[in-house]
Order: sequence, then C-alpha cells, then structure tokens
Amino acid sequence: MFTVGGFTLMSRLLGFVRDISIASYIGAGAMGDVWVAAFRLPNLFRRIFGEGAFNSAFVPMYSRRLEEDGDEIADLFARRVISVMSVILITLFILCFIFMEPVIRVMNWGFAEDGRLEPAVNASRVTIVYLIFICLVAAFSAILNSRRVFGAPAFAYVVLNIIFIAALFIIIPRTGDPLKVLTWTVVVAGVCQLSVVVVACIRRGIKIAPRLPVVDDDIKRLGILMAPGLVSAGIQQINLVIGQTVASLQLGGQSLIYYSDRINQLPLGLIGMAAGVVLLPEISRNLRAGDSGAAKSSMAKGMEISMLLCLPAMVAMLVIPREIMFAIFEGGKFKPEDAIQAGWVLCAFATGTPAYVLAKVLQPGYFAHENTKTPMKFTIASAVVNMLLCWPLFKLLGAAGCALATSVAGWVNVGLLWFGLRGMDFLGLPKGFFSRLGRMLLSASLMGAVVWGLSLYAHDWIFAAGQRVSRLSVLGVMVLIGVIVYFLFIFATRVFTISELKKVLRRG
Repeated sequence: MFTVGGFTLMSRLLGFVRDISIASYIGAGAMGDVWVAAFRLPNLFRRIFGEGAFNSAFVPMYSRRLEEDGDEIADLFARRVISVMSVILITLFILCFIFMEPVIRVMNWGFAEDGRLEPAVNASRVTIVYLIFICLVAAFSAILNSRRVFGAPAFAYVVLNIIFIAALFIIIPRTGDPLKVLTWTVVVAGVCQLSVVVVACIRRGIKIAPRLPVVDDDIKRLGILMAPGLVSAGIQQINLVIGQTVASLQLGGQSLIYYSDRINQLPLGLIGMAAGVVLLPEISRNLRAGDSGAAKSSMAKGMEISMLLCLPAMVAMLVIPREIMFAIFEGGKFKPEDAIQAGWVLCAFATGTPAYVLAKVLQPGYFAHENTKTPMKFTIASAVVNMLLCWPLFKLLGAAGCALATSVAGWVNVGLLWFGLRGMDFLGLPKGFFSRLGRMLLSASLMGAVVWGLSLYAHDWIFAAGQRVSRLSVLGVMVLIGVIVYFLFIFATRVFTISELKKVLRRG
C-alpha cells in the first residue's frame, strides 16, 4: 500500500502543480468547462473498462493461473486477453470519434446554449485516443500487480503529470493556445505511460508478444465476469457524470466540481486505490491457497490502515475547505470567488470520502471470489439514490449539491457492501475494531479543532490574493502541525502503540 501510495502521492503533488497551472491559464469559466469535458471522457472509459471491470475480472483469473499453472500459462492467457482488448478499444475509439457531438451534447446539457459545444467536441476527438493507451496501461499494470510488482504501474501515473507540466511550462507560453496544447498533451502522455509498463513487463521476463485475437473459452469466461463489473463501474461513473451534467447548467459548475474533486481524490488515490490495488491479488492468492483466514485478516488490516489515514483528511477538508481551495488555486483566471465556491463543493465531497475509500477496500472481498454481480447490484442501488438527490440538491446548493448527492450515494454503496460481506461470513473484524475506529475519529476531530484554530490565526495570510507561495507555505505548516497533532492523539488514545503501528505497516 505504501509503495503504491508513495508514487500516488508524488503523482498527486505533481498533479496539483498541473492543475494550478491549468487553472491559471483557463480559469473556471467556459474554457475551463470545455477542458474538463474533453479530459473527462477518456478518463471515464479508463475507469470503466481499465481499472474497474477489467481488473476485477482479470486479476483473480490471472492470479489463479500463476498459482496453479505457472508463469508461462498465465502469460499466454494475458496475451490473448490483451489482443482481444486492443481490438475492442480501437473499435470503441472509432465509434466515439464519429458520434462525439451527440455524446458531448448528452453529457453536457448546458453547452449547446452558450457556444461551449463545438470546442468541446473538437477537443474530445483528440483526447479520446487516450482511452486506448490508458486501458492498455491498466491491463499491463494488472499483470504486474498480480506478480506483486507495484512500483512501475504506480509510476506510470507520475509520468502523466510530468508530461503535462512540461507542456504547461515550456510549450503553452510559446504557442498561446492552452486548450489545443492540453488536448494533444493527453495523447503524448498516454504513449509515455504505456511505454513505462511495457518496459517493466519486458524487464521482468513477462512474455507480452501480441497474438492474433481469438475469442476462446477463457476470453468468454472473462467476458462473463466482466459484464457485471462493466455495469457496476459504468453506473459508478454515471454517478459522477450525472453531477457534472447537472452542474453544466451553471457556467463554471463543471470546473468547480473538477478542481474540488482533485483535492478530494488525494486521500482516495493515496489510500483507497492503493488498498484496492494491493488487496485484490493478495486476497485472491490467499483464497486460491485455501487460507480464508489470511484473506479476512488482509481485508481487516486494509480497513484499519485506510481509516487511520483517511479520517484526518476528511476532517481537514470539512473544517478548512475554502482555505485549501483558495491557497492552492486562486490566481490568474481562477478568481477568489471561484476558490470560495469550490471550497463549498470540496466540503460536500469530503462527507463521502471515507465511503469511497472503504468501498475500494471491501470490493476485493467480492472480486476475489469471482463475484462481480453483487457489487453491481449495490452500485445500481447507490446510483438510483444519486439520481434522485442530484437535481433537488443542485437547485438548493448549486454545484455543491451535486457533490453532496454523490457522497450520500457512496455511503449507501458502502453499507450494502459491508452487510453483504457479513452475509458471506467474509468480514472477519479483529477484536476492538469499532472501539479503535471510534478513537481514530475522536483523534481526527481533535486535530480538526486545532487546525480550525490555526486557520483563524492565519486567515490574512491564507486569503492573500496573488501570494500563492506564501499561502501554500502557511497551508503546509498547518498540515504538518495537523499530522503531528493527529498522531499524538492516536498514541494518547491508544488506537495503536508505536510498536503496534509498526507491526500493522510491516510488509507481509
């Protein structure tokens, strides 16, 4: 988790540099909305086909072959899968390119009314190429993760932000056309990311030579397992799309959701994604070896570590959301009022952050059993909740209402996943789990009170327009103090002793 989380932290920090620069060039208005729409579409397919449905079906099947049949048979299966996957992705790209205008029109209701539709369609026809590269990145990453190689797949996302930063600081100042440069940068980044994981596979002797695509029994089995995952991942992304679509009715609404969600994604990426990436192959191996006790223990440990790290992040985003958004993004075309509005959106997202982290920890319990249908049903239920809440909350709270609807839907999903695992007798919680969780929440709340007090004292520095370096320095000091205070309370309330924490975090 910390290998993946460390590289994810590096990626997120570079991502903040990227997004701060993008915000300065295009702001939170019409051009910002166009960019968000163009970048969101390939990422949507990546989350549905690459990380969601594909991983949940492929990793247990590949891991079983590694355990039972050896590397050569497992790699042959992977090559067949990637060949078929490539054909599907190229076909999907062609269809999206041809029908891009109706796709953008449906996903962005407000664009046709004020001139945002045409530039969004043109930009999306470039960025959609990224779906081919990034889904293949996810496939090769799944192979590496199943072999307990986590560094290269996680570093691939660092490469994305390095390419973006180079374009922002070197190319855009020379061209003066930020939107065009950003769209083509997505394509270049995809090629570079794919190169990283392919080279990592070759260096470890994984045979990845392409084969003619053939739909055999294994591919059919994978397709059957993927089908519920496709629906589940698709609906989960529809939750987000619904919010963005409704928010498009407010000029700049999509940009506000995008930039605030970038902050919200920090704990989700560092903790939730890292836990999910590590737990799925680990639990799958445990089950194939007939050791269900070890599988339950891995999941319980994942929940404890995830909540230990997630709860203080949630509290911080609840108590100082406007300060965070203003300190990081205000400047250039991203105005102070944009930062303040984005702060309220971040606050709404933060209420659901633990839910999305826990979902990433709980879902491998189903996927490792090759059960993709049950999470699909739960995701459908949460999507219905989101659809029912999104419009009325938007009318009441604007873009923040869309974020709040997503958070509520996330908690519904987690509740269903939790009780479903209990029904399967696969939720082996250690003694004192809930007591420890309560003390974590108390420690995070006390830390939040300290951070809120610091924000009052540092108000004038944080809200100093045009002084980003000093603002970020003050925010960084507050974060550092918050982390220290939180772990002091963790040790004081005996959530963990230092020796216990070392034992929990020790690999293996």
